[in-house]
Amino acid sequence: MRDNLIPVIERDVLKERVRSILYCGESGAASIVGIAKRLASAGRQFEVHHFARAADHAMFVDEFDALREHGKIYHHLDLTDDLFAQESAFTMSPTRACTQIYCSGPPAFTDLVERQAREWVHASNIHKIVLNDLAARN
Repeated sequence: MRDNLIPVIERDVLKERVRSILYCGESGAASIVGIAKRLASAGRQFEVHHFARAADHAMFVDEFDALREHGKIYHHLDLTDDLFAQESAFTMSPTRACTQIYCSGPPAFTDLVERQAREWVHASNIHKIVLNDLAARN
């Protein structure tokens, strides 16, 4: 018997149960908005955690808020480094190993999210979009 003969109904049920958690740090907002829109158009469950060091640095807030009818949207603003680490860890725990984690932002941000995600999900379910941190270069 072949493993790939799961009935279509069961595949659809499994897809509906897959949780996608999207994390973005300041410069990574655009790519996460795009991923959230694709998940919304496919009818998939998702939640977005939008992090910015200061409210005035938060990008695409209106675009995220427009997706509230399709998924859960959380803005985490004005957090110290310690509070950021605690909050990002809290948002993904507990979760299932099949959860899809998407993160986009500066390297330090995506590295932290990846380290925390490895505690909960399979490595193949962690998707990083690493952006250059222009502030670090200057």
